[in-house]
Amino acid sequence: MKKKNRVILTSVFTALSVFATLCFCGFRVGFVFVDYYVFNGFCYLLWSLFIINTIILFFQQRGSICENKLYNKKVFIVNILVTLINLICLAAFLIVGGKEEFLNYIYMSAETLPYLSLFYAFIFFTAILPVCNKILQKITAGVVSAAIIVSALVIIFPAGGFDFESAPAVFDTGDGYHIVFATNRKSIGYVKLSNGEQIWDNLKGRKESSRVHSVKVNYDELNNKEYSVGAVRAVEDIAYGGHLGKEITQSVGTFIPCPQDDFNMTCITDNHAFKPDWESMGGDADIFAFLGDIANGIYINNLIVPAGKISEGVKPVIYTLGNHDHRGSKVPDLMNALDFDKYYYRLNIGKYIFTVLDSGEDKEDENYEYAGYSDFSSYFEEETEWAQTLKKENGYNIIITHSPAIFFAPDEEQAPICPVMRNLGEEFVICGHKHTAEFVSADESETGIACYICGGKVDSREFNFSKMHFNQGLVDIKSENTQGEIIYEKQFQLTESK
Repeated sequence: MKKKNRVILTSVFTALSVFATLCFCGFRVGFVFVDYYVFNGFCYLLWSLFIINTIILFFQQRGSICENKLYNKKVFIVNILVTLINLICLAAFLIVGGKEEFLNYIYMSAETLPYLSLFYAFIFFTAILPVCNKILQKITAGVVSAAIIVSALVIIFPAGGFDFESAPAVFDTGDGYHIVFATNRKSIGYVKLSNGEQIWDNLKGRKESSRVHSVKVNYDELNNKEYSVGAVRAVEDIAYGGHLGKEITQSVGTFIPCPQDDFNMTCITDNHAFKPDWESMGGDADIFAFLGDIANGIYINNLIVPAGKISEGVKPVIYTLGNHDHRGSKVPDLMNALDFDKYYYRLNIGKYIFTVLDSGEDKEDENYEYAGYSDFSSYFEEETEWAQTLKKENGYNIIITHSPAIFFAPDEEQAPICPVMRNLGEEFVICGHKHTAEFVSADESETGIACYICGGKVDSREFNFSKMHFNQGLVDIKSENTQGEIIYEKQFQLTESK
């Protein structure tokens, strides 16, 4: 083979191998069940093999340029076969998981990607570049120098400036509101009320420096009043010092609490990173309920931004965690950002008593997917103990949660909290999890309580959600897809407890 063809061929397969191993960062996360059913560490073993193959390919490329013994035809053929296996694995990943799942897992591997990229760049600039021709060296040196200068400028003066990433979302947590919003840079945030009071996002007197801000206000401070949000960029936040930068503000408008009766609720569940036209889904809703599984790799753009867009910051939002919302290293980040006291609580709207429950994970704590990070058996016990302290209230008693089973209890017919809920007079569950739109009667449900499953992501193009109208205990439900087509309708008469 001529030198020119050999250089081109080794360069192409080196580039393919670099690309494939970077993508495999997501593959090793996404296919954890492969590890479990084959043997523990299988995906990491494959990934390590592909990285080693890439390193060898770099030196095959160097050998083809220098025409020395580093290039070996037999070894190169093995390199090609390993690279093809890598590409086949990636293709299988995309077919099984889909594009959106792939992007989720790449995001979850984002901490690893820069290090591997820098490692490959180091090999290229030390092993390959010095043996290239002088003209290419000069061009590459110029490009690298420009990249270093641009990178330094972007770090000091981030591209895109400093701005709000989302409109605020006002979460009702039963004991007040949490006004949550995000900025595109690290900052300290605040809410300014109509009386001129400015409340900072703080932790025991220390203003929080973050991209996401959560400010708690009382009901009477916000209901039917105008408010605005603001943030001051944290240019530098170091021990015993730092520097603040530009301040930005956003006038939101008058916050309208949910009416005591005759109101509309839009229920969104299991969107799994699906991004419909959130603004158009707002409609005439008076309150919004996000019922969990907002993403498979949880991150802020799948809750804070949609909640802000759909509610425009002037209507309340309820949020309950789904089973997928409990997975991954980003979960604590979101929980800390939201700053809820707890993720199970009660809130009253007129005669309607909504008990919001965290249904947790859907498998045993020992399941391989959780890698030893789950302790939901204890968590469920705590939540059940909390439920046992509740008193039966007069009115219409409704549960909002993710799972129709309330708690996931794989080895039991019913979770222990179910009889507690029935004794409290709960007769209707608003939930998701099953990606269907359907009503399940009390006789047919897993809990002995009637439930309505509010839809979810159907495929990469279709997403279903539900609209509910509450009036004197009658719940009029319509589920529709993002094309505006009604896919299911149901009326349910609640019984007023007295």
